[in-house]
Amino acid sequence: MTHRADVDGDGDGDDDVPPGDRRRRPPSRWWRSRALTAEEPQGAAEDEHRQLLADVGHELKSPLSIMLALCGRLEDSGRLAGEDAEDVARIRANAYTMLRRVQDLMLMARLENAEQQLEAAVVDVAEIVRSCVDGFAAIAAQRDLDLRVSVPDHLTAVADEEKVVSVVSNLLANAIRHASHGGVVRCTLSSSPGRLILEVADDGSGVPPDQREAIFERYRRGSRSSGTGLGLAIVGEIAALHGGVVAVGDAPEGGALFTVELPLRTQRTSTEATRPAGPPSLVLADRQKAIVEDLRGELDSAAGRA
Repeated sequence: MTHRADVDGDGDGDDDVPPGDRRRRPPSRWWRSRALTAEEPQGAAEDEHRQLLADVGHELKSPLSIMLALCGRLEDSGRLAGEDAEDVARIRANAYTMLRRVQDLMLMARLENAEQQLEAAVVDVAEIVRSCVDGFAAIAAQRDLDLRVSVPDHLTAVADEEKVVSVVSNLLANAIRHASHGGVVRCTLSSSPGRLILEVADDGSGVPPDQREAIFERYRRGSRSSGTGLGLAIVGEIAALHGGVVAVGDAPEGGALFTVELPLRTQRTSTEATRPAGPPSLVLADRQKAIVEDLRGELDSAAGRA
């Protein structure tokens, strides 16, 4: 059987539908979002764009996940060598970069929703931080970094576990990106009465005082950074959602010191959403994996240009 190609590129396979019939179809979500009229309330337009972004993100995540799974299968098969192995590794690295962008945009769309709630639970924040640091150990070793972690044995608090992973992972990726080769990255977790305090520091060039507020704005990127410029904006949004704050200053190590302070609570309130049933560990590991691999690809590319 011969299949007709989808030459119009919209993926619906309807190229043989007469133009008149096609014009009678209901407009797509994309077209409606682009053709909002002046009479439509601004809030409705914003909701439409957020929903569009979420829909596109979900559509992109599935093929990216399949690409990554197939690359992993090929790499594990032992059948690749030379340029073939390098090509598959390059495909895998770029797929992770795309996945990171999609995840960041989807998360930011959720955080922009005024009805966004924490999926709160009593979690061991110390264990979350340790696991996040462990996830960056290999890439830190490649740069000869002294990756230091100081956390208590246990520190339980009410928090959204997935979003805490995003905060820690984005700050660690930022610190590793800006630390000097062979330098120091430090991650510290502590508590004071009613407060949980996370610090991530590096020995890089730091952040000039006149830029310390702007770096938390969306789509702001430093001269040594690639990507969407959403990482630190996401950190700020998640801290605020928890009722906390984030700030940047000078680190004792010589570079930037990012400090996140969150309320330290041990019981959920009645208004907080509960986390969906089921183990979250795989989802959290997958999210951090994209951040780690995106950073690895960025640093490898920078090393190749040097």
